[in-house]
Amino acid sequence: MNNLKIYISTSDNYHSCLPPFAYLFNKFWSSDLKVTFLGYKEPNVSLPSNFDFISLGEQKGPSYYGQDMRTFFESIDDEYFIYTMEDQFILDYVNVDVIDKLLPYTNNSNVGRICLTNSIFQSHMGKKHEKWCEDVGYDLVQYTQDSEFRMTCEWTIWKKDYLCRYLLDGMDPWQFESVASRESKNNGYHLIGCKNKVAIQHAEALRRRNTEQGFDFKFVNEDKYLDDNTIEDMKQRNII
Repeated sequence: MNNLKIYISTSDNYHSCLPPFAYLFNKFWSSDLKVTFLGYKEPNVSLPSNFDFISLGEQKGPSYYGQDMRTFFESIDDEYFIYTMEDQFILDYVNVDVIDKLLPYTNNSNVGRICLTNSIFQSHMGKKHEKWCEDVGYDLVQYTQDSEFRMTCEWTIWKKDYLCRYLLDGMDPWQFESVASRESKNNGYHLIGCKNKVAIQHAEALRRRNTEQGFDFKFVNEDKYLDDNTIEDMKQRNII
């Protein structure tokens, strides 16, 4: 895989996500890849050596999400990078071949986002997709110009300039996925992914739940869960 930077945003109330996120990332992807958490207070948790933490300053609330993320991403040199949030736990082995197949499309200046999850081919909540192009063994599709959820905090390879255009002042993460998605309709950009083979299978482990319920290890958009042996190993290691 190309040496794309991997950035994971978090906030002070969600530091409990960081150890299981890191454990599952290293188990199902690679401990050789560097990952950077973007947050506020320095987390008082143990993380593997391939994980770093950068503070974005004082945490002022969810409505500063857009401004804080945009300010950081505008400060880096990377034209493309991988970004998601800290509760997007990886639940199965990453199909690196899919990522490798999709990476060359970053050379297309009109590709704003490369979706790495199964969200690209869902049809609920107003999501729509269509054929993108022919590629041997890979069914590459794109969100239609009028699809909902064209913008998301799920695992994605982002074109920096495209992402920053929609990270607006006063915007929280939920508004980014709703308001920014509406704003991005019919803008002519290609938001692409693979339909017949998913790069990253993941959970939305916390943000849609009462935090007192603990983590949800259900695969997003699928009726299956993380295997019990992995969950038990995390318990034995006091990760969860």
